[in-house]
Amino acid sequence: MHNIVHSQGGVTLSQGFFAGGVSAGLKKDNALDMAFIYSQKPCEVATVFTTNKMAAAPIRFVRSLGKFQTNFVLINSKNANAMTGEAGIEDIKEVLAHAPKEALNPIMSSTGVIGVRLPKEKIIAGAKLFDITKKESSSAAKAIMTTDSFAKEIAFEVKLDNGGSFCIGAIAKGAGMINPAMATMLCFITTDAQVPQSEMQELLDECVKTTFN
Repeated sequence: MHNIVHSQGGVTLSQGFFAGGVSAGLKKDNALDMAFIYSQKPCEVATVFTTNKMAAAPIRFVRSLGKFQTNFVLINSKNANAMTGEAGIEDIKEVLAHAPKEALNPIMSSTGVIGVRLPKEKIIAGAKLFDITKKESSSAAKAIMTTDSFAKEIAFEVKLDNGGSFCIGAIAKGAGMINPAMATMLCFITTDAQVPQSEMQELLDECVKTTFN
């Protein structure tokens, strides 16, 4: 038995996680348009992606890593880095070379306009604005919005009968145009639960069948 308590904090409720959003000039009016999620320790990663055969460069980059650990995700809006070919992959590598020095095996996620190369100079400059000591999940949720009418984040603390507990939090973006299967949506989930990667992947695959898909 356990007790699930709705809480505040989004992806940063999980112990050891940090997040925030900045304005890199990708959106108008100085709106938030770049975000990060950072963990003090390397994390096991479970992933699910769109079934669209025209997968964007960030998806192809992550798939190329196989089973991996990371402690840093860089996310930009306004440009999806989709239909950009191998050049899109090279752009990701160049941008991630400028991630904070604490980033271990960083990955990147993008959303926005299709068929246009990343504005690398703006994104690299934006990454220098990240403060990885921040716990500002809400600003990260706002930064990844595109056509969304509101930011999306959620968090829970799970209290166990043995006195222990763990947290789980998430941010997401997506409004319409999500077919086929998560085509233009993003969701990032963090937890400080000690879950083996294989079990985490199995749980995620099963949950996606009756939720996002």
